[in-house]
Formats: sequence, structure tokens, C-alpha cells
Amino acid sequence: MLVINEKYGVVLDPDSLTVGESRPGFYKVSLSPIEEQIVAMEASVDDLLNCLDPRSGFILSQPHREGAMNTAGFITLFVFGVLFGVLAVTLAFLKLGGA
Repeated sequence: MLVINEKYGVVLDPDSLTVGESRPGFYKVSLSPIEEQIVAMEASVDDLLNCLDPRSGFILSQPHREGAMNTAGFITLFVFGVLFGVLAVTLAFLKLGGA
């Protein structure tokens, strides 16, 4: 057995190339503790990838919240457009000799 991480007790069986959990005195190859963490990480990765689609929702969000990112993005860009428009008009008035 090859010790991958002694602190967390992770070992590798070189014959079957299986990662498992070690115990004092012997090594038992078992993926169950690691599989739980992998499933949790895969769910997080899927949630992050779904964030790229504005029509999808987050895993932990309230039900029927799909499309909230699409609406939030529209409102944000609308506000930026209004702000930059007001700034451009203000600069134009100042250049023309306004107060």
C-alpha cells in the first residue's frame, strides 16, 4: 500500500489502483468516505456550471426561482445604461458651457 495522505488516512492499492482509507495497523481499501466527498464536490461543480445559464437556478435556492439571474442581469445592465447616459449628457452640457 502507498500512503497518499497520512493526516487524512488515504492510501492507494498499487495492484488495483484503488484509493481507500487506512486504519492503524492495517490498510482497508474502501471508497465510501471519499465517494461522499466526491458526490458533494460534483454537486457544487454542477451548481457552478449551471450559474453560467441565466435561465437556471441554484441548488439551494427557493423553488420556482429559475430565471432570476436573467432578470437581475437585465436590471443591472439597464441601471448601468441609465447612469452612463446621464453622465454623457452631463458632460455634454458642461462642455457646451453649462453651469
